[in-house]
Amino acid sequence: MTARSIRPVRAPDVPEPPPGLYSNCLVVGDTIHVSGQHAGTPQGAVGGNSVLEQSREALRRVLILIKAAGGSANDVVKLNVYLCDMSRRADVSAARREVFAEPMPCSTLVGVSSLVNPDLLVEIEAVAVIGHGGRRTEP
Repeated sequence: MTARSIRPVRAPDVPEPPPGLYSNCLVVGDTIHVSGQHAGTPQGAVGGNSVLEQSREALRRVLILIKAAGGSANDVVKLNVYLCDMSRRADVSAARREVFAEPMPCSTLVGVSSLVNPDLLVEIEAVAVIGHGGRRTEP
């Protein structure tokens, strides 16, 4: 068994969490793990007032980190979405369709009562496998 190193990834367009709390993005082997991203800033501001706008921003940040790690949108294999208002799930789906193509990544959608800031409506985390997006095939 070979030891695999863990490589942190940072991107200037994605706010970093406070030191010692968690990592935004880690690469282990060819797998990229992206922590939950949302539309908030470290100063408490929120970009976007709707689930659609906030989903777009969360996905934008996810993809920036994945690209900084050496991957692409096609390499995303799993999304976990945390949504404060389940009646707005179609907005999350619309934002996903703007970014991903068939076969769509696996996904889990969880309804939550709140996120770290009460103005945040959605948070999205992802797993990607570098270089495997080009090998997607239909069953």
